[in-house]
Amino acid sequence: MKNIILASKSPRRIEMLSRYFQDLKVFVPDTEESVNEQDLPETTVMKIAFEKAYKAMCEYEEKGLIIAADTVVFLDRIMGKPKDEHEAFMMLRSLSGKIHSVYTGICIIDSEENRKVVDYEQTFVKFNELTDDFIRRYIQTGEYKDKAGSYGIQGYGELMVNKIDGCYNNVKGLPLTKLNNMLNRHFSLNLL
Repeated sequence: MKNIILASKSPRRIEMLSRYFQDLKVFVPDTEESVNEQDLPETTVMKIAFEKAYKAMCEYEEKGLIIAADTVVFLDRIMGKPKDEHEAFMMLRSLSGKIHSVYTGICIIDSEENRKVVDYEQTFVKFNELTDDFIRRYIQTGEYKDKAGSYGIQGYGELMVNKIDGCYNNVKGLPLTKLNNMLNRHFSLNLL
């Protein structure tokens, strides 16, 4: 079996893929996750996922299947990871009581055969009405750091979510069903 290389430092992605690949290799490429406000969110996440996978292919010494992903939250604009507590507060306040979309782009590159595939997943998330006090308490947990849209559904952030329509794992940062379908269709590989 080919090496499976995850081009990500995300603890959530590492945990999710480690369940399926005991010999998972992790490589963190040095990429800049720049967002062009003119691009559609799906274009943005696929572009950044491709850049991560491509850079890993160029920099990592072993060959194999390189998997990279990027996630953003979208509500009127693309929301990536917050720079600080103030930006996190403003993001969460803008999401309060509304439905937003979570987009994750996935890129898989077979560095032995020089083949690639890129796709994305979209999930709709409806937030409860959040008070400023609740948002401040959530920010004090520190969970907002390094999270698109300033929240993590797998942690305390679940208290903000009223309902989701689509893939739960997409909101965590890696839509496993989409990934499995891509692996199966293009590389004759399954997670199980």
